[in-house]
Amino acid sequence: MTIRNHYETLLAAHYTWMFGRPFDDKVAEQRRLFEHLGALPKDRGLAFDLGSGPGFQAIALAELGFTQVIAVDLSPTLLTELEHHKQGHAIETREADLVATLAHAAPESTDMIVCMGDTLTPLESRAEVTRLFAHATSVLAAGGTFVLTYRDLSAEVTGTDRFIPVASDANRHLTCFLEYAPDTVMVHDLLHEREGEQWSFRASAYRKLRLPVDWVATELRAAGFTRVEVKPAGRLSCVLARKT
Repeated sequence: MTIRNHYETLLAAHYTWMFGRPFDDKVAEQRRLFEHLGALPKDRGLAFDLGSGPGFQAIALAELGFTQVIAVDLSPTLLTELEHHKQGHAIETREADLVATLAHAAPESTDMIVCMGDTLTPLESRAEVTRLFAHATSVLAAGGTFVLTYRDLSAEVTGTDRFIPVASDANRHLTCFLEYAPDTVMVHDLLHEREGEQWSFRASAYRKLRLPVDWVATELRAAGFTRVEVKPAGRLSCVLARKT
């Protein structure tokens, strides 16, 4: 199943609930993360949020002073949620492929690009990741920054460790199951949901790339970023790249 179909048939309706906190708290968390990472450029004109989901990062960027944020995602459900929450901020939503979006953006027009929350790994191939990095270098102005967070699945887990509880309450339980191949992982989302006195079950799966963080950092340098740093960001790997 494609990533778009996976989200639209199962995950998008439950995406914000998965984080277990109010929407505004998640936005504030992302705002603090950008500040803690030292990721904010001096100029704060245009920013791209690639794989924006419901807008945690896009709204945080707008609150941090970017004059325009373009939020790109393949899920119309999540983009509709972002439109509901943006509250007058200068955020443009685009239902589009993130690599193609950067490919058609004007060179040196952008001050910051973020690709966060595991948006990187569902790309088609490592070659597609490399193309994304090349486009990001071209689109960013001097002094611009590129922030990536994603789950590094390069180390294989086995047995029952492949079953990961994601979120749970009295009416919903979401569990993830990982199935490894040499270069990819098939991610199965298993959703149990209460419907009156009965429980329903739905499952869907999509593929993610196994991208070691050292490989990502090396490819960013090869794409022309002159300063690349690996930083802590909770359960996700974070790579911050600067164009100087």
